[in-house]
Amino acid sequence: LIPPFVRLDQYTAAMQHDSGYHLLFAHPELVEDLIRSFVDAPWVAELDFSTLERVNAKLHGPGLDRREGDMIYRVRRQAGGEVYLYLLLEFQSRRDPWMAVRVLVYVGLLYQHLIKEGRLTPAGRLPPVFPLVLYNGDARWRAATSVKPLLDVPPGSALWAYQPRMRYYLIEEHRFPQGKADSLVGLLFRLENCRTSEQLSALVDELLAALAEPSRQVLKRDIATWLCQVLIPTKAVDVDTAKLADLAEVRTMLAERIEQWKKEWKEEGLQKGREEGREEGRSQGQAALLARQLERKFGPLPTAFQRRLAGAAPAELERWGVQLLDAQRLEDVFK
Repeated sequence: LIPPFVRLDQYTAAMQHDSGYHLLFAHPELVEDLIRSFVDAPWVAELDFSTLERVNAKLHGPGLDRREGDMIYRVRRQAGGEVYLYLLLEFQSRRDPWMAVRVLVYVGLLYQHLIKEGRLTPAGRLPPVFPLVLYNGDARWRAATSVKPLLDVPPGSALWAYQPRMRYYLIEEHRFPQGKADSLVGLLFRLENCRTSEQLSALVDELLAALAEPSRQVLKRDIATWLCQVLIPTKAVDVDTAKLADLAEVRTMLAERIEQWKKEWKEEGLQKGREEGREEGRSQGQAALLARQLERKFGPLPTAFQRRLAGAAPAELERWGVQLLDAQRLEDVFK
């Protein structure tokens, strides 16, 4: 059998964001969860994830940056034998129209590494590669998922036989706002997609419950680090995350901050209500005075004009008061 190799690359413009996701997916448990829950392909069921292990490979070529950020895993098939699955995680927060070309280059570097290390199949061949891009941006991913649409080759041209064929599997986090049942990665997706502090706090509660087992303490700590260094800063939550050490502290911080916001909003609302009340009182007084002046000059006011006075803003009342001085008809006042 020719072993399948899965490539999921990690890259973002922000180093903090990049290292935060590396911290998460350095845990084989999360890699297995990601593949099982979000890769809809029959070959996933053939993998023995108990053999999943990380491979430390630095991929680079002449004139190219070292690919130290790539994450590579290998796993055996349940049928046994020396077959491996390589995973490299590519995290994108922005759409890259040339992602398919980047993946093509990365796969080429991976193949060079496998040749150099002698990691070939029993038949002496290179393994196939399954590239995956994990996208956590808000907008829909519209970049081509294969190299073919990026090539300007006439339809039916004999040149197509010499062009590279490469595509990648895309997971868009925003398409899973509710995550996936019984998926820890799905819960992380929900955290990425949450829009309120209350939702964030409730999801941290779910994380605490999901990571309660003592065997998950290291994962629990690393997820807390990811929350503090990567996620919470993107949610505009004004807290000092540098002082937080674990999920329980994150939960306490969020609860305290939410209560503080509620108090601030309540005080702000009361102050705004008092100001609006005073403003409304002034407007009502202006409207009553203008109504008396209009009646004295033009007689009883029709209902339509009474309604306009009652709903007018202070600026309108002031303008009508000035126009009253020269108005010959009631209609001239309300122009």
